Amino acid sequence: MLIVAGTGYVDPAHRDALLEGLAPALRRTRTAPGCLDYVVAADPIESGRVNIFERWESEADLNAHLSGNAQTAPSTAHVRSVEVVRYDISGSSPLPS
Repeated sequence: MLIVAGTGYVDPAHRDALLEGLAPALRRTRTAPGCLDYVVAADPIESGRVNIFERWESEADLNAHLSGNAQTAPSTAHVRSVEVVRYDISGSSPLPS
């Protein structure tokens, strides 16, 4: 399993429009083979920040998404910066209640 997580910063006045513009791509990606979770969401504390979180079954699934995404990526004209990190996960277990 792979986790991709990070943050992006955008002019606060354009954050809602960015998220609306990303919605169709988010919907498509969530139905992609190997996609377990995919979200870009407004940060509840910083008005110009978005949080990015993805989970993928395999490297091949993530690579297929990345290679196909270049042609359909929405405009990111108002994005100031993005920092995303990929984590290779060897196992997982639920947190105790």
